[in-house]
Amino acid sequence: MKKVCVIGTGYVGLVSGACFEHLGHAVICVDNDAQKVDKLKSGYCPIYEEGLEELLQKATHLTFATDLKEAQEKSEIIFICVGTPEKEDGNADLSFVFEVCRQIGEHLKENQTIVIKSTLPITAVPEIRQLLDKSGVTYNLVSNPEFLAQGTAVKDFLQPDRVVIGSDNEAGFNQVAALYEKIEAPVIRTDIASAIMIKYASNTFLATKISFINSIARLCEKAGANVKDVAAGMGYDKRIGNRFLNAGIGYGGSCFAKDTKALLKTAEKFGLSLDLLQAVEAVNVTQRQIVVEKLKHHLGKLEGKQICLLGLAFKPGTDDLRDAPALYLAGDLLNFNSRLKAYDPIVKHVKGFDGLLEVKEEPYEAVKNADAIVFVTEHPQFTKLDFDKIKTLVKGNIIIDARNFLDADEIKSLGFIYEGIGL
Repeated sequence: MKKVCVIGTGYVGLVSGACFEHLGHAVICVDNDAQKVDKLKSGYCPIYEEGLEELLQKATHLTFATDLKEAQEKSEIIFICVGTPEKEDGNADLSFVFEVCRQIGEHLKENQTIVIKSTLPITAVPEIRQLLDKSGVTYNLVSNPEFLAQGTAVKDFLQPDRVVIGSDNEAGFNQVAALYEKIEAPVIRTDIASAIMIKYASNTFLATKISFINSIARLCEKAGANVKDVAAGMGYDKRIGNRFLNAGIGYGGSCFAKDTKALLKTAEKFGLSLDLLQAVEAVNVTQRQIVVEKLKHHLGKLEGKQICLLGLAFKPGTDDLRDAPALYLAGDLLNFNSRLKAYDPIVKHVKGFDGLLEVKEEPYEAVKNADAIVFVTEHPQFTKLDFDKIKTLVKGNIIIDARNFLDADEIKSLGFIYEGIGL
């Protein structure tokens, strides 16, 4: 049993802490938000993530604290899991990471292992070392990037495709590798810079795949092809695979857009221009405007039109609204003075849209008197909706399927005008 300190109780920190405890380690999760820590101590799970609440309830060697110094003194391995949000200029905001490293450096013990799990650019490592070096003791610095997708984070942690450990010395690698002994997965051993790049390269490649199929979807609409058939045909090729080939309204969430921009900024610092990733980002921004164009085509002026958004989270199985396409769409429609109602099976409130976006408790309330319905998130519950009932509640007959997951033939048979993306 290793003694582990996890700094930060967001998506990455809380899932990592709970899963490390599940693997048999003693874990202290530290956060400077005292109110949040009190709630966690009382058994409250602050995020929606399948399987996480159960892990927290069963944990016997997982504690929560606000005192980093005390937690650090009790631990062999310290994980940095604080946020690195996107700044206005596209760079990653590293202020939380640097502040944590400053605090760690003040109380660092001989041969402690510091693990970077936060996603940060390679260029941040020298400053991290500088802050830790002030301790004057020998320590191990390791990069152990996370590959957790919201909605499947617990499964992704316990059943990963690979575990990446970047370290410049044997002791650091062995310490972190021992934490994952019970997990059956390839362990990729590399240096710190390469480990960080693996995370960025993985996320930006997946973003590229999404923007690629969305570009093909636009061409399919013009040429009379069906992008779902095209993607299925491509996916059978083992060199390509079928994941992340679903055309739609574009990617969102806390990683793809942020990491693409951060990697572009890192390249700039080395005098490089990654034109491909610039195009990936541009395609994603444009893709979010397609739904508005379709609504204009069917409704003409959008002023005063009542639009229902079904789905708010950026993907199914999570309540995460970070960079969610639904919020961009809502903002665009409000600029046209549309009236908005919404429903999401998990998200019940949206900050910043008070009085402008009415979130209903059930879907049939949300669709009442709608001139058009836009399915923005492919929640599986939506495939079981009673469209006969919906037909009696709406004012118009337009359905935009922004994720291509509904039964188009069934919907059309009821008298709706159905539009997908690239169909």
